[in-house]
Amino acid sequence: MKHPLLPERPLCISPTLAATLGLEEAVLLTALADLLPFLPLEPHPGRDWYTADGGQLQQLLPFWQPTDIQRVATSLRNQGALLLGAAPYGSSEILKFALPGEHSRPQQTPQAPTARSANTISPGWQPDAETMARIAQLGVPEHFVREQLPEFVTYWRERGEPRHSFGSLFLKQVKSKWEAFRATAQRKQPLAHDWRPNEDTLRKLSDEGVPSTFVQRGLQRFVDYHRYSGKQSISWDLEFNDWVMEDWEKQDAPFIEKRKPTAMTRDWQPSEPTWEQLRRLAINPNFAAELLPEFIYKWLERGGHSARWGELFIEYAREEWAYYCQGIEKNPVAKPIGRNWQPGGDCLSHLVNQCEIDRDFALSLVPEFIIYWRGQNAARKSWDAVFVRHARHQWAERNKLAIGQSNGKSQHTNTDNQRSDRQRTRDRSVLDIVTDTDW
Repeated sequence: MKHPLLPERPLCISPTLAATLGLEEAVLLTALADLLPFLPLEPHPGRDWYTADGGQLQQLLPFWQPTDIQRVATSLRNQGALLLGAAPYGSSEILKFALPGEHSRPQQTPQAPTARSANTISPGWQPDAETMARIAQLGVPEHFVREQLPEFVTYWRERGEPRHSFGSLFLKQVKSKWEAFRATAQRKQPLAHDWRPNEDTLRKLSDEGVPSTFVQRGLQRFVDYHRYSGKQSISWDLEFNDWVMEDWEKQDAPFIEKRKPTAMTRDWQPSEPTWEQLRRLAINPNFAAELLPEFIYKWLERGGHSARWGELFIEYAREEWAYYCQGIEKNPVAKPIGRNWQPGGDCLSHLVNQCEIDRDFALSLVPEFIIYWRGQNAARKSWDAVFVRHARHQWAERNKLAIGQSNGKSQHTNTDNQRSDRQRTRDRSVLDIVTDTDW
């Protein structure tokens, strides 16, 4: 006896859902929603779980193989649109799932739901069990999640903005940080037995006023320690530079001129050793130069002082470069942009949490972005990566204009003197930014 839903029931796909999650993801989610009334239900505290077998899904979705269903279901899980609770479908052909927004049916007479009011984050905020469960499905270790908590709470307490759900914001931040961490970790190496710092690192330390005898003493301790520490690093030269500089700045001699923390300025530029370190990390210098306006504005807005602006910029560039490279690796085939293209959830999370760009501002750029690239009829591997660069540029341009207007005419002379130095990093047109494919 055939299932009453199968095999000829049509699937009606929402265009908005397809634009948000992807066409294949919208097809599978719609099919599962149609099957819900006919699937066995396992109520659990706070969540209803459903189980669909391979026969049901194969009749409803005959154009897919089991591996395709597994792939699309995993994509829905990664986007937070579906919870999975069984072995991979490709091997078990059993799809056990729950819908994130659906809770187990209460036994008592339901009351009308009340809208949650927006609140600011509390000093002791912790993610709830559902948020931790969704993070665990992404394969993120719990210790990594806990490490992100202090920064997240501090950031939102400083902003003082009320939100309906800090859990969803925390999920996005952890996901973005974890993906950047994994992309970086793949290039880490243990300290080689015969490792020695290169000439550029030694020259940089000399330029900082560190005596060569001090460097050699530090080198021996550095090698002895890290040979057995088990630590891995993407750049042992950068680790050694920080090791020596930290020891040097702890010296308590009156004749040592230590670097003092300074405020960020509008005309700040990375030093030549900073650019050299970025090149050693294989970060394209043109890409790093695009980050300067955004980096400067972020720290002008935050305020504060630092003696290590160069190191902060290197770390910022490393995370941005890891996100860019990851987007290219995920999309090996270049494709033209779709008429209904929208930035993915990871893309928007990266813009909001890492780049600190207003979400509404980013989304307002989408229509013009699509029109431009459809007119160019160009193909790209990752439209999310292209859009991030475009949004960063537009955000920096807007904030640069706002800062310039607030400073008034009294700074025109300084601006004219500095214009030539900033020409290569700040005055690039939108066309130059989004069409540059040197990397």
